[in-house]
Amino acid sequence: MSDPLMQKLEDAWRWRESDPMRCQALLDEVSGTLNTFATEDWLIRTARQVVHAYLAFRDACQAEALSAATEALQVLNSQTSSWWYSRALNVRSCALLELGEYEQATLSLREQLRVSRDNGDVETEGSGLHDLGVMYTRTHPQTAESYLLSARAVFEAQRNTVGRAFCAYSLADLREAQGNSPEALQLYHDSLRHARSAGHQPMEVLVLSRLGELALSRGEAQAGEDWLRQALERETGQVGKRPLWVAVPPLVRLMLHGGRLTEARDMLLQQQARAQKAGMVVPLVAVHELLADVYEALDDPRRALEHLREYQRLFRQENSDEQARRVRALEVLHRTELAQQEADNQRQLNDRLKQALSELETLHRQVARASITDELTGVFNRHFLMTQGAAQVRQKTGQCASVAMLDIDHFKAVNDTYGHSGGDQVLRSFAQFLQAQLGSGTLLCRFGGEEFVVIFSDMPPEQALLHLDQLRLRLTDMAVPEFPSLQVSFTAGVVACKDGDLPEALRRADTLLLRGKRQGRGRILGDQDLPHQSRALP
Repeated sequence: MSDPLMQKLEDAWRWRESDPMRCQALLDEVSGTLNTFATEDWLIRTARQVVHAYLAFRDACQAEALSAATEALQVLNSQTSSWWYSRALNVRSCALLELGEYEQATLSLREQLRVSRDNGDVETEGSGLHDLGVMYTRTHPQTAESYLLSARAVFEAQRNTVGRAFCAYSLADLREAQGNSPEALQLYHDSLRHARSAGHQPMEVLVLSRLGELALSRGEAQAGEDWLRQALERETGQVGKRPLWVAVPPLVRLMLHGGRLTEARDMLLQQQARAQKAGMVVPLVAVHELLADVYEALDDPRRALEHLREYQRLFRQENSDEQARRVRALEVLHRTELAQQEADNQRQLNDRLKQALSELETLHRQVARASITDELTGVFNRHFLMTQGAAQVRQKTGQCASVAMLDIDHFKAVNDTYGHSGGDQVLRSFAQFLQAQLGSGTLLCRFGGEEFVVIFSDMPPEQALLHLDQLRLRLTDMAVPEFPSLQVSFTAGVVACKDGDLPEALRRADTLLLRGKRQGRGRILGDQDLPHQSRALP
């Protein structure tokens, strides 16, 4: 019986985000079976508790989530290799973040990352990186970017569409905070595509609503309304204790601004009935506040006053309920802390805190380095080129600066002959050769595939061309481990970086590179579209 039950719990965990009702149904099936057969399988009972804890977190019951996660962690303390242990840490971290307990959330996330890396729970590792990125978005944007990019890489390697949707949304939010609206917009569309592909309705609603609000902020009223109505249509099907209700307020405000008062009233009355049926207090608060504004605009002061009074009553009730929920959650947290203090003396606790902070700083550096380094060759990657490299050439405006794009010749034939592992070895050897030969004052990046880019910060294009031509001739001495007889050549285009415009320089260098390929490869072409007068390799 254990294996089928555990499979149901694994399925429940898999559906916890995209289909919480399905997750709850699977959890109920397992609970019913456990009650009927009274199994003593502690792992199944603990795994069930972890799933229950996550659903409690999702329904804003943080005290219940913390309590269930803490109990599960105590049971699993000797089984840290179990993914259910790292998942319980994930629930605890999420609940602490929701409560605003950021210092303890940081420690919990640090432990979550360590454990998930040790036991191979890649999804939970990605979730921890993502949550750290979200936590740092407003306070330390660069740190947040490193974490979010690392999380995205984890989810992309895993083909985890839900994780990619979350990362795209959080990166879009970060880009908005950084004032990069065009990239934010593209990332929101990426998030929407992933959410739809995964069938993740809550994320789809969030993205559609945000796209609507952004369109309205640009003065695109019709486009904004179209996005918001799509969000409203999707969120109408939301069920559970914590359904989304994000599209209605901006849509109603748009109608009020356009004088569509009756339409706004009818929409709010429909939403009021829906919220009352589902017992949703938070949306009801907003409904009554907006209805008060609508009836005031309709010159119906009696109804406006009725809704205003109901808004005030529900607002006080919800604040009181929220405060009570927070107190219960903090009580659970306090009991957990006391249990930890009983297990360890104060000196050990201080040592762990110092170690945690030190490890977190190390993690910051590792994540930052990983986000700018090409994993295969060890040189800088394209992201670093287009950010730090672009900034570097902008500072050189008016001075000598050159950009070269290099491409290994006949690389497809290398892959076909020696396999992709052989091709990887050639790329590593080529990158190491360039690093050793280029010297100071240059920036080497892998642009993609077998293409590399070199920025010569203080060298005019004529001198850079001569330097590359010498490298081209010395390349015959480059040894590729395991393939000593393999001869490698490259073609390159070298241009001046005018006005510090790196993208334009790359475009021109790429044009020259392609021309060099057509002219026979193994040659360097300069900024005047003429090949340098040197020996061309066959």
